[in-house]
Amino acid sequence: MKQYVVMVLIILGLTTIFAGCAGTYEKLPDVQTEHLGVINKKIHELERGLSNLNNAVQDMGKRVDVLSQKTNDADSHYLNLLNSLNGLSFNVEQKNSSFENILAETQKTVKGIEKKMDEIEKTKIDLQNQLITLQSQRPRLTGTKIEQPKESMKEAKEMIEQGREMLKEANGEKKAAEDQKIKAIAAGHEKEALQKLLDEALMLYREGNYKGAVGKWEEVLIIDPENLEAKFNIEIANEKIKSISEN
Repeated sequence: MKQYVVMVLIILGLTTIFAGCAGTYEKLPDVQTEHLGVINKKIHELERGLSNLNNAVQDMGKRVDVLSQKTNDADSHYLNLLNSLNGLSFNVEQKNSSFENILAETQKTVKGIEKKMDEIEKTKIDLQNQLITLQSQRPRLTGTKIEQPKESMKEAKEMIEQGREMLKEANGEKKAAEDQKIKAIAAGHEKEALQKLLDEALMLYREGNYKGAVGKWEEVLIIDPENLEAKFNIEIANEKIKSISEN
């Protein structure tokens, strides 16, 4: 009887042990699934970080394009201004040699503008180099092992901020100051040059040379686009030309 009881106890003990092992075995897949879920979550977080960094790189590229376009606009602006100054300087030299000093100062200012244009171009090149450097880091960041994505994103943001400051400097107060200086230099003899052109235009008009008079008044508008006298006289002269052509 005792042997029978012992045998039953042994069988029950083995059954309990096997049941416990089976329960543990059944729990292992759940642990593995949970671990894989954590890994997938971290991968998604890193992918989002890389996506944000790529967006920052694209934003940097757009800002470089904007700076390039504004630099081209500045080139056109200063070229037109330089052409106007050259024409004005030619008229001043014919009128009075005393304007030679003013002309020299104007040319000096133009050289300053050209120097400033070079600085703007260098700023644009610097931004492009920074963008190339940032783009060169992308293969390392998108490899099998991602190292410090947060630090890379911080670096990209700092470079974007630097680009904003350079853009502000290139298109801000310095350009306005140069324009103001040129206007101040030209203001001293602009009035006399305008009057000379108006007198010449009136003389041509009285002689019947209406087209020549219109040309002189158009030169006045190049220097002073808001000159009402020139605008009014051009309309009258064009009516004369139209009337003659109809006859």
